[in-house]
Amino acid sequence: MDIVRLSDVPAYDNEKLIAQPLIDGSKSNVRVIKLSPGQALPPHRHGSSDLMLFVVEGEGVLQTENGTVAFAAGALAYFQGDEELRVSNQGQVGLTMLAFLAPPFPPRSKT
Repeated sequence: MDIVRLSDVPAYDNEKLIAQPLIDGSKSNVRVIKLSPGQALPPHRHGSSDLMLFVVEGEGVLQTENGTVAFAAGALAYFQGDEELRVSNQGQVGLTMLAFLAPPFPPRSKT
């Protein structure tokens, strides 16, 4: 068993977004993403990995094929690996999200 804490993750950085591994399992992993106001993740996909993105704190927006969707604390979004993720923080405070990925992303080399 492993236990991790969000308090161990670096604070918001106005110069760059925070996106780093939080915990790795054998069949999944979790990344933490922190966006300061005005920051956005570059649009991207996760290949064969499903993504569940949970907002821990703050408010953001998701850009979808159907337009912009509000995405705030307590919300959970599901993306299939071939769906493009486009999320930004257009609010006044930091946005913290947990990204649950299965199978792990980025893919691990088979050794």
